[in-house]
Amino acid sequence: MSSPAYTEQSLGKRGSSVITGAATGNFAIIVAGPSGATISAITCPNKDNASALIGTLPAGYTSYGNFTAITVTAGSVEAYKA
Repeated sequence: MSSPAYTEQSLGKRGSSVITGAATGNFAIIVAGPSGATISAITCPNKDNASALIGTLPAGYTSYGNFTAITVTAGSVEAYKA
């Protein structure tokens, strides 16, 4: 029996990337790293007002969506592949 897609994503079975600069891809979940993250640009076509995420996110902050580009200028973000 296969796992539902959301379970695979949340458990990292589809892989993830630790972002410390600019990255593009197809990410379903982003999580700010242990020292938080400063985001200067983000693209998430299915999230209303995604630009509100630009700025400093506290450690562990988690957001779900269809993220296709993100630029981290301080700290790190773990981005789980969709």
